[in-house]
Amino acid sequence: MKKWKVLFLGLLSLNIILAIVIISFIFQPVEDVNPSPSKEVKGDAELTILAKKEDLNVLIDKYLKREFKDQPLNYDITLTDVVRVDGTIEVFGDDIDIRMTFEPVVQENGDIELEQQSLSIGKLQLPVRTVLRYVNNNFKLPEWVTIDPKNESVYVALQEMKLETDFNVQVKKFDLKNDDIRVRLTSIN
Repeated sequence: MKKWKVLFLGLLSLNIILAIVIISFIFQPVEDVNPSPSKEVKGDAELTILAKKEDLNVLIDKYLKREFKDQPLNYDITLTDVVRVDGTIEVFGDDIDIRMTFEPVVQENGDIELEQQSLSIGKLQLPVRTVLRYVNNNFKLPEWVTIDPKNESVYVALQEMKLETDFNVQVKKFDLKNDDIRVRLTSIN
């Protein structure tokens, strides 16, 4: 046989073998690089949310409207550089404007204690304890909000707040002046 025939048959054989190898690789199943996790999730899920005052104002407003949809709501909560509660109280048949401002203090467990900062009822100054006692007795508040007239504060027990999801809420940072609010959601087992 001539040399060119041998080289031609060798090259043809090499091409056929190479084509078979490539075709066999094409029809091989793909390896699973990231195997799917097991169906059972273990441990707690945790999510930290960074929020702005304006976002929380919208959430607070929607929550209050939903929570008290069948009852008149005679107060409004707004986050500025402080927590501001505006409302009306009835005195001798007339509605009088009331404004309370609180400084939020984050507790170790993630709840918030609102320490009374200022209070105005129209232009009249009344003792804070008296007004907080009145608010406690006459305003409809969520069960997880406790007014403490003696210490002139309001305790917001976020751990007791019932959400429609299986999460607990904990505040990690509540700096209204710098608009730095950090909330952690933790799954409930």
